[in-house]
Amino acid sequence: MWRGRVPANEDDIIQEIYANGPVQALILVKEDFFLYRSGVYKIMRISETLPSEFRRSGWHSVSILGWGVDRSQYRPIKNWLCANSWGHGWGENGYFRIVRGEDESQIESFVLAVWG
Repeated sequence: MWRGRVPANEDDIIQEIYANGPVQALILVKEDFFLYRSGVYKIMRISETLPSEFRRSGWHSVSILGWGVDRSQYRPIKNWLCANSWGHGWGENGYFRIVRGEDESQIESFVLAVWG
């Protein structure tokens, strides 16, 4: 059981969620994250096609609630189930899934366990 920062790897994050419930994570948000509606999120490199003055990114805190595998595509995609703070009108009723095990949007780089 971790208190504070969880090691930045898939297995330790899963172990912490399984033992103690959701964890908090920082993600690097790019323009396309605002447009997410459903499915497993993986960054679309749209910012590379924009003039530099329109390229935006920043850090955002989300809760990782669990994990799963999306089998609706031609190959299974491991993912984290996350809650966002932008309300029910965003994403999958306020939730989103993001690729797991690849540090997508740096979601596995800075994870905090709940203090209690």
